[in-house]
Amino acid sequence: MLKKLPLLLCFWLISHFVVSQITITSPVQRQVIQRDLSNKAIVTIVGSYSQPVDELQVRFIPVKVGQGTALDWTAFVTNPTGGLFKGTITLTGGWYSMEVRGLLRGAVVGNASRIERVGVGEVFVIAGQSNAGGSGLRSTSETAASDDRVNCANFINDPGYGTESSYIKNFDSKNKSFVTTTTESFSIIEFSQLSKDVTIGPLGIGPYYWGKVGDALATKLNVPIVFFNVAWGGASVRVWRESAENPTIGAPSDFQFDPNNVNRYLPGYPYANLKAVLGFYGINMGIRAILWMEGETQNLLNLSVEQQNASLPISQQKPLPVTEANYLDNLKRLITRTRKDLGNDNLTWVVARTSYSGVLNCGLPGALPPKPSPVIVRAQNLAIADQSFSPIFPGPFTDNIQVDKIGDRDQCVHFTGSGLDEVANSWISTLTNPVSNNDSRNFFDLNAPIMAESIPAVSLTCISDQKLSLSLPAGYSAYQWVSSNYEVMGNTKDVTVGSGTYFAKITKPNGNIIQIPPITVKANTPPAAPVVSANADLNYCEGTTVGLTSSDGALYEWVSNTSTDVIARTKTLNIGTNGTYSVRIIDQNACLSPFSNGVSLVSKPRPVQPTIALKSSTEFCDGQSAKLSSSNISAVGYLWSNGLTTQDVDIKTAGTFTVRTIGANGCYSAPSVGVPTLVNPLPTTPTIRATTDTVFCEGSKTRISLTPANTNYVAFNWEKNTALSGENASAIDVSTTALIKGYVVDAKGCYSKPSNAIWAVRKAKPVSPIIYRVGPYLLAARSTQPVDEYTWSLSGQALSTKDTLIRAITEGVYTLQSKRKYPIQASTSPLVCISPEISLVTYFDTKTNSTIETNEFKFPDDKGVSIYPNPTNGVFSVDCKYNLEGAIIRVYTMTGIEVYTSDKFDFSSRRTLDLSHLPIGTYLLRVDSQNYRLTKQLIITR
Repeated sequence: MLKKLPLLLCFWLISHFVVSQITITSPVQRQVIQRDLSNKAIVTIVGSYSQPVDELQVRFIPVKVGQGTALDWTAFVTNPTGGLFKGTITLTGGWYSMEVRGLLRGAVVGNASRIERVGVGEVFVIAGQSNAGGSGLRSTSETAASDDRVNCANFINDPGYGTESSYIKNFDSKNKSFVTTTTESFSIIEFSQLSKDVTIGPLGIGPYYWGKVGDALATKLNVPIVFFNVAWGGASVRVWRESAENPTIGAPSDFQFDPNNVNRYLPGYPYANLKAVLGFYGINMGIRAILWMEGETQNLLNLSVEQQNASLPISQQKPLPVTEANYLDNLKRLITRTRKDLGNDNLTWVVARTSYSGVLNCGLPGALPPKPSPVIVRAQNLAIADQSFSPIFPGPFTDNIQVDKIGDRDQCVHFTGSGLDEVANSWISTLTNPVSNNDSRNFFDLNAPIMAESIPAVSLTCISDQKLSLSLPAGYSAYQWVSSNYEVMGNTKDVTVGSGTYFAKITKPNGNIIQIPPITVKANTPPAAPVVSANADLNYCEGTTVGLTSSDGALYEWVSNTSTDVIARTKTLNIGTNGTYSVRIIDQNACLSPFSNGVSLVSKPRPVQPTIALKSSTEFCDGQSAKLSSSNISAVGYLWSNGLTTQDVDIKTAGTFTVRTIGANGCYSAPSVGVPTLVNPLPTTPTIRATTDTVFCEGSKTRISLTPANTNYVAFNWEKNTALSGENASAIDVSTTALIKGYVVDAKGCYSKPSNAIWAVRKAKPVSPIIYRVGPYLLAARSTQPVDEYTWSLSGQALSTKDTLIRAITEGVYTLQSKRKYPIQASTSPLVCISPEISLVTYFDTKTNSTIETNEFKFPDDKGVSIYPNPTNGVFSVDCKYNLEGAIIRVYTMTGIEVYTSDKFDFSSRRTLDLSHLPIGTYLLRVDSQNYRLTKQLIITR
């Protein structure tokens, strides 16, 4: 077993628990996952968590700018249970720091865990003899990797076979080579940067020239590199093939010619190391290729026989032991075996063309000088050229490297000094140069790698605070559970253990092993089964849901009786499907409870889905409505999507409207098919103005014009006293009293809002007045309506008087008009309305005792003076058709006695006299003036 493992596990566990509730067990520090031809790999992330989470996220940050493609926080596991997690993420080739964090309901739980170095790149296994594995000299000229991305499997093991193998010289305590008997000695626990002091495990001795190869590949490919080394000093291809095909028998050593084969390899070796690395690391990390370098030992055998034959006659000379045919056969059979043991015929081999060697005791007197073997190189080339044996790729040709130091190379075979650089450069150019002048592709473009297999998930079941159960998937040929102190806990897929740290390995039918990373678990008593409550009748209406709520837990898992799949992970399950439902909770320790008792839901039928009838157009102008009506099939109520509850509704807004009917069982139907409505906006409100006075006399009018706000109209309309007039004109004449508003109408027939309002006020004309002749020379104006002023005219000429009475001193046609004056707000001048003109004069004809109307005014034949009434009771009027200045009225009896004399006056209007004191009788009345003397008879009666 690995002696380092307990200490490493202890350190690893402490370092994770002190900083985070998330523990990452895979990948580990400096682990590299093989990329595919598209420069991507599926990375499996495994670990545990100590607080409830419902999502795990990972992010990858390039260690240096340009050394990969960053991946921000990305979920790779949802709803984990049992405190363990396993998920995958696709990652681009590169060298990354990796962080994992947990979330619960969207909030980060605790701190993120971090691995400083992890990569997606190239995985190589080195095999062959000492020129692949290292000479063991730890020469100062060996080149460590300078690039941080070049790594190796750095593990040292002492399985009990000792450390003083005869072919290893000058190594210190850090350079113990070892062999393994089983892959139980392997674990993905430690990788190191390929520095000067590390061992390229499991069998390599120092960095040799591989550090320089790794630096060049990391720079060229811009991805991390990791090497495994199973090369065995002095092991020929025959020994490799025999140990592969006969693992229970130790192959005889190539250097012993004892007929009893006393010195033999350990059973199964050296192939056991290669098989174990392929079957463990190749499975868990993937692999690009096996880098094979062997041929010197086979050539040494031939050279040794040649040296013996040199002193023998031809008849006694032995045939050379290594031929083209048997080398080719051994190599092909070895490659075939690796592909079979890996379980993948696409495992790529890169075969170096190498054979340069000398005999044993090379450099001593009498020994043949070192030289190459064309036979062996031809065999290697034949294997490479065999297309049926693909994928196999030509490695470097090394027989021309350091040949100038014949006899000086250690054992006449190992590279030293500048030779290490030359062979490193040869490997670099072989892998990275174009395959030909006509083909720019190189090894990495042409050879598909073996990709890592996914790590199976471990499930955990809480039993008590002392015990828990761990379980792996079925279908593998072997299982092994091991505790942190290497106690085997079980060899079945399920194991019952207590709190602690455990790791496991599962064996595939072909013997390959998948590593289950270490997991740290804690035994806890599972929570009791939760209790479920419902927020509605379990006999629910079809199409609705019932809320089933669990008692408290950290997380929840609901299932139905029809499936074991989790249908919800919330505390409350809103469900509307018939069935029986139960829930289990996950507590703070990530333990699952038993399922609750089942709750059964049974639905009630809902009414038939209604339809909507249209009682008007569904496209209308703003402010109008669409009239909709629901069908009624066994409905006792209605519910429209806008909240209305009648069968018929007026919809005044735009939208899509549905209706549900309510059945007698209280269930709502499914919503009807929606009916969309469209509300057309109104045109912009216009303005109106009066271009003439808005207060006018009867018979006149005012003009009002409309000004649209913009061009979104096609017609006009007017409103008079709240009634639309239908006038499609931008200006109208108004001849009545009315409140006027204007509208514009758009192409949709929508009316704008009304414009500003204007009152048009029509004032009544006075009715035509009446002209009365109230005396021979006096006309009076009368009207049935109030009059502010009269206008008299004579024969078309206006007279100056505005009075109701006028002395007619000239014969002719007198006309009369009445006027009304209306005050107008904000104006100092009133509105004057004039009646129609009248010319009819009404008077009483005493001759005919009747009322007479005439258009022409004529004086009576009274000599210029008129007395009326006459006869009189003593009160009477005297009028004269002349304007007399300084006139005097005298009254005489028939006997000539003067009974009345007036004062002198200007006779410009009638005079009324009261002579009622005079006795009845006949008198003479005389008007005297400077120019006239007029006399009339006066009769007084009682």
